[in-house]
Amino acid sequence: MSGIPDDLIAKLEKFDDLLTKLEDAVDEIDVGVEKHYERNAHEMALVDSVSMFLMDSLLWATQATKGGGADKNEELLIDLARTKRVTADMKEINLRQDAPRINKQAAGNFVRNALWEVPDQQKTTTEKEVKTEESAKK
Repeated sequence: MSGIPDDLIAKLEKFDDLLTKLEDAVDEIDVGVEKHYERNAHEMALVDSVSMFLMDSLLWATQATKGGGADKNEELLIDLARTKRVTADMKEINLRQDAPRINKQAAGNFVRNALWEVPDQQKTTTEKEVKTEESAKK
């Protein structure tokens, strides 16, 4: 080990940690073919978006290990943009599914009752009744 520089050892340890994290992430979605096809459409789309992200990350790492700038690979950048768009769409779908549902009938009742006013003829009758009750109390 004396021939290997310390900074290279540190980089290799960091690389090993990152590979371990990647393996853990893959293990979470690796459930087998039978269980994969039992998922609903939304769950399958989530798995597909995670798979896209993993493939893009691996391609990015491959480009970096070859010494080339991964940001110069136009096809990879296009695929990353597509992956970001799909991920954003999936987040939007998740937010929509988690959003509270609106009871349209109750909302209509609130609006109708909030906008209802006593007709003018009833107002004058009601005001007269209140005045007569007040004068009767005195």
